[in-house]
Order: sequence, then structure tokens, then C-alpha cells
Amino acid sequence: MRILVIRFSSLGDVLLATSVIRPLHENGITIDFLTFTPFDQLLEKDSRIKNIIKVNKKDLKNISAIRNFSKSLKGYDLILDLHSNLRSLLIGHFSGIPVVRYRKNSIKRRLYTKPFFRRFIKDSFNVVDAYSEALGKIGIKPEKIRPEVVLKKEEIENVKKYLPYNFIVIGAGARYKNKSYPYFQEVSSLFLKNGINVVLVGTDSDKKFDAKPFPEGVIDLRGKLSLRESLSVISTARATISNDSAIAHMSRAVKTPLLMIYGATHPYFGFYLFDDEGDYILKGLPCQPCDLHGKKECRFKNAECLNIDPELVYSKALNIMKNSL
Repeated sequence: MRILVIRFSSLGDVLLATSVIRPLHENGITIDFLTFTPFDQLLEKDSRIKNIIKVNKKDLKNISAIRNFSKSLKGYDLILDLHSNLRSLLIGHFSGIPVVRYRKNSIKRRLYTKPFFRRFIKDSFNVVDAYSEALGKIGIKPEKIRPEVVLKKEEIENVKKYLPYNFIVIGAGARYKNKSYPYFQEVSSLFLKNGINVVLVGTDSDKKFDAKPFPEGVIDLRGKLSLRESLSVISTARATISNDSAIAHMSRAVKTPLLMIYGATHPYFGFYLFDDEGDYILKGLPCQPCDLHGKKECRFKNAECLNIDPELVYSKALNIMKNSL
């Protein structure tokens, strides 16, 4: 059986979609994976994937382009659509290939931002579990699936020469301000004082919400690494502390213990950690979550959801480090 897996964006979503690769491969299925560039880099060393089909987003911007592209997809028994947006729906339609889609829960997730509706929504939702349910539709019922990026030994060795001994990674960036914890500098100081080094990973744009300079001794690699180099750095860390952002899912994909900090968003949106992956901090305010993506400005103008004691972050991170030994 030959299956085309579709997940276009964003980085964190593609990372979570890697959770289906192992069960598909173990069931003897030939896997091709369709995604946008540059997310194909996540998959390029994975021998379980026969073909990575990468496209530029701008090349699939209209119905005509999507139709023409879809007609080029040949020889598949099934499409496993892990995106379920208009673009992937059209690809399924125009290709004529049978499609299995995952349960996206879009309406419930949006309703969860409204306090009135929130009290009626009791069941939790996890994207990885939803992907597992989609596998069940084709007769594959794995006991447990997790995101997974394959790194080669030489990739890890190449970054080790730049890294200190005994360090944690901090993912201080986020797309929106109300997802960005403002006290990572204080958290960094606590680790440094106790003999644990701190390495920052991410992009140059992650620096825009820095509340103040990081203390001397912090190694700032933001904007200096490729995607796979960043994954390699995270894979050698004792733990990762991150906002609700792609760095969190990068950590999950290389099996590094993670502490995740929620601000304007919420675990219910589908991206919470499993118990074997780490822990998270959520204040649980009545106004939380206020937006599906954390884009809205705080209506109280104080982002109280992110007013979390650095000592708490430090102690919880130490705890997951001890538990992972």
C-alpha cells in the first residue's frame, strides 16, 4: 500500500504530523510526504519516507494551480490528510485519490475562547491523538504515537563542539507577544547561578519580544542555526523551556524533556504534552484562553496570564530534568 501524507504548515504542525510515520512504516506502508518548503528539512534524513514532495506556498495559491498539481499525484492508494484545510481538500478532490482526514475540532477550539461556551466543553483534545484516530480509519491502531524527527549522529556531533556541558535550551520566542513569557532572563540567571548553562535557539525575529538583555553567560544562537542544527542542539540539552511555539514541538520530536509555558493560548487547543514528554505551566485565569492563536491584545492590558514567578519556572524545569534521569 502506498500513502501520501499531507501536512503543509506551520513548523509545529508538521513536527506533530511526523507522529504517523513510525506506525505507517511498521505496517509495511510506502510513505510519501507532501509539505511546504522549508519544512521538508525535517524529513530529509528519514529513510522510512520514500519521497518528500516539497512545494512553495505561492505555487498553490489558486484553484487552477492546485488542480494542475493534484493531477500530477499518481500511484497512491490513499491520501492521509493531516491538514484538512481548503488547499488539502481540493487536492483530494482533484486527484481522485481516496482520502482519510483527521478530526480537526476547529469549531470547538474556537468556542473554547468564549467563557460562556467553555463551561460546556469538558472533553480534552490533542492533535496527536486525532492523528492516531485517523490511522485507525485505515486499520492501524498503535498503542502510542509521538512526534519524531530522525537526526544522524554526525549532525549531533557537528553542533556539540559549540555547546557547553550541562545546559538547558530556552525557546524565548513566539509569533505573538501574548504567547511570549517575559521573564526568561530571570529564569536564565537562576540556572546560571546554579551551574547550569543556558542556550537560546530560534530565529532572529524571536528577539523582538525580549523584555531586557539576557545575562552574561547565556549562549544566544537565535538566527544562527539551520532548522536541523537547532534540532540537534535541542537533542543534546538536559531540558527545554519554551512558550507555546515551534521550539516546544521541536523538543518533543527529539525526545528532550520539555516545560511549556502558556499565556493567551491553552492546552485544550490540541498541543498539550503527554505525561512522558514533560510538564506545562498554565495560570488558569477566567479569561484564559483569549484567542486561538494568541494574536489578540490583552483586553486588560497587563497579560496577567504570563505573570508567572521565575522561581516556579526554574523549579518545575529542575523537576522534569530530575525525572528524566
